[in-house]
Amino acid sequence: MRKLPMVLCLAIIIFVSSNLMSTEPIKLTKNFTFFTEKNMQGYFKPLITSLGESMNSNLFTRALYPDYWSIGLDISIMGMFIPDDQRHFDAELPIAYGNTNIVKNALLADGAIIKDVGGTYKQPTVYGGPSTTIFAAPQNKYASATSYNGKQIPDSTYKSAYFAEGNDISFMAGLPAIQLIAGFPTRTELRLRFLPIPVQNEMMIYWAVALKQQFDHFLNLFDPADQIGLALHFAYHSMNRDPGFSLSTFAVGLHASKSWDFGLTAYGGFQLEGLSGEFKAEREKASVFDFDAMNNPYPEVRAGGPLSFDLESFNSFRLLGGLSYRTGIIELHADAALAAQPILNIGLTFWFGEWGKKEVSTESIERYEKIERYERIKKND
Repeated sequence: MRKLPMVLCLAIIIFVSSNLMSTEPIKLTKNFTFFTEKNMQGYFKPLITSLGESMNSNLFTRALYPDYWSIGLDISIMGMFIPDDQRHFDAELPIAYGNTNIVKNALLADGAIIKDVGGTYKQPTVYGGPSTTIFAAPQNKYASATSYNGKQIPDSTYKSAYFAEGNDISFMAGLPAIQLIAGFPTRTELRLRFLPIPVQNEMMIYWAVALKQQFDHFLNLFDPADQIGLALHFAYHSMNRDPGFSLSTFAVGLHASKSWDFGLTAYGGFQLEGLSGEFKAEREKASVFDFDAMNNPYPEVRAGGPLSFDLESFNSFRLLGGLSYRTGIIELHADAALAAQPILNIGLTFWFGEWGKKEVSTESIERYEKIERYERIKKND
């Protein structure tokens, strides 16, 4: 549970380390210059999963939407449990690793020495623990013609490979969700989000729109007195910095709820989720021409070219259940969800205004009752 207070948006700074609202490309600092594209994608995939799950949280509570105008503001926080299988990934190794005619290697894992690994080897993700260095020894005495400050640069197959450490995180806080809610007489609800994220005196803007529609009353599925609702929902989210970072997610699903007169509501639902995006960055020149970089076992790193990869998520489905309680203009809600990273969410909604309620006055009711009594008396006569 270490580093529980860490907010997900701060982790994004790992990616975006320059002005986010400019047209300048993103620059990778030295710590991230030594990643290959494939290894950076694997290292950060659990973080991107957290970001996507965070965006698609708190999309609904009650499915029984009123048939009048309403407006409110919802504020929620959430967090995700990080499963063990997302604390490590299969890192690609230098191409000649495993070919003992060119290079031999060894590593120490769990007190045992493992020799001559090739292809891929398990290394920590951003949520994992210590990394494992793979030590290499050349089996041929050739070297490339490239030199640096008068020193001959060995071929990549000769060099040891080291990897980034993880941050040992088992629970990750997500983006706070602050959203404006608008209800319509069609039993439709619209939720809008807008969140500026400050990074190095600049802002990255996140926005989202979610639309929900109750439909059980069209089919006369439930008696209105039972206070049961069934609704569909759809949401779209966007986070973009051009050039360098673009991310979009969506969710579509079904939710239902049962309410009671004293203010309590039980709700649940499921949704399908998708995420896509791209990350592009340039390696800092000072890091590229650093001797360690030029002496790196990966040709991609030594070349010092730009780095880009697709953003991916482990999650595609969510099953959710929760409770809400409303008293006056305040509604408290909390829920839990099964997903690739299990989720806890809690929030508070303030209902500021309601218009167009269908009300029957006491005078009208009394007049109606008097007419009924008169008609019964007249009929009996």
